[in-house]
Amino acid sequence: MTDITMGPAAMTVLRTTPRLLATLLLAVGLASCGESTAPGGGTRPPAQLRIIELAVNAPPLEADSVSFVATKGQGAEQRINFLLPGGEREEYLRFTLDGASLLARPDGTPIANGDTVHITLKVVDPRKVLFEFRPEGLKFDPAHPAKLRIDYGEANKDYNQDGIEGDAGDQVAENQFAIWRQPRVGDDFIQLGSFLSKDLEEIEAELTGFSRYAIAY
Repeated sequence: MTDITMGPAAMTVLRTTPRLLATLLLAVGLASCGESTAPGGGTRPPAQLRIIELAVNAPPLEADSVSFVATKGQGAEQRINFLLPGGEREEYLRFTLDGASLLARPDGTPIANGDTVHITLKVVDPRKVLFEFRPEGLKFDPAHPAKLRIDYGEANKDYNQDGIEGDAGDQVAENQFAIWRQPRVGDDFIQLGSFLSKDLEEIEAELTGFSRYAIAY
């Protein structure tokens, strides 16, 4: 019998293959569940970004804005909802802070435990999935970011706006959905790292500051 000796490179392949296989299986599993992640960091001028729109028959909003007082050291959660027949509500947007999220005011002043900040979340356009969060420039701790989740179940399913709803082009467009941030009106949009669940028709991202946010591609 001939002995076979493996060199360091071969042993490395054998050690990493199970991990690589697990990663590939996870990716396949996410894809089969209609879930994916989008990387952040890309920028695009407003004219080159397509913000998705609500369907013409989408239910009305319960309110187009919500305001609340957030306190450093306490978690908080606020929502903007659609109002359904019979007074039932359907979630459109959910914004969540943990107790350590608040970091600094727009002027850079640190926010201490017990300090409060008045926050407003507002729908910019009743037809577009576009929101404005104030005070503009509010900062969150990157280790404890705010969390934003948007439901696009009431969106116009002709995502690429070619006049044909639910075709292959719309599927391609949906696969590219991400939450995009616009620091100020007129600025380029910045793509945030986003988690997309097509099965649930919702998308999530972590926020480190306030500005405008949209689902777009």
